Amino acid sequence: MRSSSHLGLALSLYLVVLHAQGILAQIQQYDLDFTNAEEDQLTGNLCIFQRVCLANPEALAKRLPQEPCPDPFADDRNSQFPEGCTCNTDEDCGGGTNKCVNCNCRDCPVSTQVTNRGVINPPLTFVVDTTKSVKPDKFSIFNLTQRVVERIQEIDANIPRYQLVTFNDFGPDPRLNVEAKPETQDVIQFKQEIISLEFESYDGGRDSKERLMQGLLEALIQSPERSLIVVFTDNGSKDLNLKNKIVELKNLKEQQVYIVLTPIYEGRARDPSLPVYDQVADEVFFISEVGADFFLSSVESFEESNCL
Repeated sequence: MRSSSHLGLALSLYLVVLHAQGILAQIQQYDLDFTNAEEDQLTGNLCIFQRVCLANPEALAKRLPQEPCPDPFADDRNSQFPEGCTCNTDEDCGGGTNKCVNCNCRDCPVSTQVTNRGVINPPLTFVVDTTKSVKPDKFSIFNLTQRVVERIQEIDANIPRYQLVTFNDFGPDPRLNVEAKPETQDVIQFKQEIISLEFESYDGGRDSKERLMQGLLEALIQSPERSLIVVFTDNGSKDLNLKNKIVELKNLKEQQVYIVLTPIYEGRARDPSLPVYDQVADEVFFISEVGADFFLSSVESFEESNCL
């Protein structure tokens, strides 16, 4: 068949049909009418629409699966995306404020408005315990925080805002314990602020527990919506009664909270702080158990996979 001018004919197609048991082979004849054949514009294939009649539909029904028929085009649609992905470009996400972020569709209203900056990743806030008990872990905190910043620079994340919040224990007054550094868009300045931290304890810090809950609450207030807030400490916390307020504000602003417990964690296993940490944080990392690389990968993955 060399041209479409010779298609006004009917062909008989002989197929060998094998029974499921593989015992009996049967030759069946199918008549294909090419009179109204059409060429597919995309593939160039010659296509016909053939009517198939069943003499005994009841018998066929008994042989079919009793579940809904699969979508014959589903595999074709999904095969264009790698496993775990839902898009290749923004066009795959249906328009509006949806964008393709790290191969998955996300709602990115701010990124959509500021088109010249591409996808804007979540703001980042560090909350650091500066009491004296952290001093043996000083370089652990320094290493972790600086490695996070370095990883962010490596992946070239488009983070619009960084902020550092510290907490100590002068007593019950949060105005004395918590300090929020001015926000910055400069990642280098953010790193320098971390390096310049000093770790000392005061009269209110004679016991082991600190004021993490006060520091976290201030960070939630100061940080924009959809921020990633990472808290570093070595102990349990006072002010556990702030839990409900923290959870309410965190959910309202759609913020993500990680709590990182440094290698020399001084809190007791049955400390009521740990269950509260689990309730106010999306993830609690015992660095001595999960390792720094796992924590760093979690931060990297969150920043790459989310947007404003």
